[in-house]
Amino acid sequence: MKRYNDYFTLLFVTFLTLFSFFHMSTIVDVSHDVITIVFKNLLPSLLPFMILVSLCLNLGILDILAYFLQKPFYALFSLTPMMSSLYFVSFFCGYPTNVKIIKEAYELNYIDLDELQHLLSIASFSSISFIFVSLNTPYSFLILICHLLPSLILASFYHHPQKKFTFKQVLQTLKQPHLSFVKAFKKSVLSSVYAFLFILGYMLIFQFFVSFLQDVFPQFSFDYLKGILEFSSGSLKIIHQSKKMLPFVCFFLSFSGFSVMMQADNLLEAIPYSFKKYFLSRLYHGILSFILCFLFIQFLHTPNKA
Repeated sequence: MKRYNDYFTLLFVTFLTLFSFFHMSTIVDVSHDVITIVFKNLLPSLLPFMILVSLCLNLGILDILAYFLQKPFYALFSLTPMMSSLYFVSFFCGYPTNVKIIKEAYELNYIDLDELQHLLSIASFSSISFIFVSLNTPYSFLILICHLLPSLILASFYHHPQKKFTFKQVLQTLKQPHLSFVKAFKKSVLSSVYAFLFILGYMLIFQFFVSFLQDVFPQFSFDYLKGILEFSSGSLKIIHQSKKMLPFVCFFLSFSGFSVMMQADNLLEAIPYSFKKYFLSRLYHGILSFILCFLFIQFLHTPNKA
């Protein structure tokens, strides 16, 4: 996938360079909008979790969570102790933090390649703060349920031989963590800032592309394309238009958008994972979320607010 990603990036850089020469005002406006979204919505909801979760992993603190989750999560999802911990944390931290922490767990030999691939399939969620704070809608809880349920359903079909963490192993890791606190903190901050640069860069690239299409085809609305390419700006664009837009918001959040997928591919560049499986899992998740939200709207009594 890396070779195609390199080609894609090269073509986009060439395109954006030519586009910027003739549309400087558009480039400035789009950059302002994207930077506003990043600093107002994504930075406060993602960056703290990126740093803290990475720090907990490197210091062995996630081993404690894995110890207590191993029995219930194996009974429900057949996950190993560390997979259980990573899956649980992913409910709160959002993407691409989930990919970053899964990668770091793989590098620390907590999980193997097959386990990494499975976690990429099921442990991909928007942050709760984005759903409840950034979207700012009375239907946030409904969106959250439709966002989480497909992953829980897909996770329940997985089978893995049982592994166990003993409390002695947990204590050993806490006494001798992978890195000292200073080194772990430095690594967590630097890797998180590095990941955030990818977020900002790919958001800009895809929004520039949509702006180009709007200039070429001004008669069409590209709000849905925005959500497919970059979930946050697309979701924020349509969330307050009508209750009928909620299934599309659920699809955007669960699909995660090509921007997040490209960020994930860059974070996983040295790991031989299957991008095709990752993409299909995101597509299935998005479709199921859309269907669930549509059914809830049709058959359940929800507040009558647009």
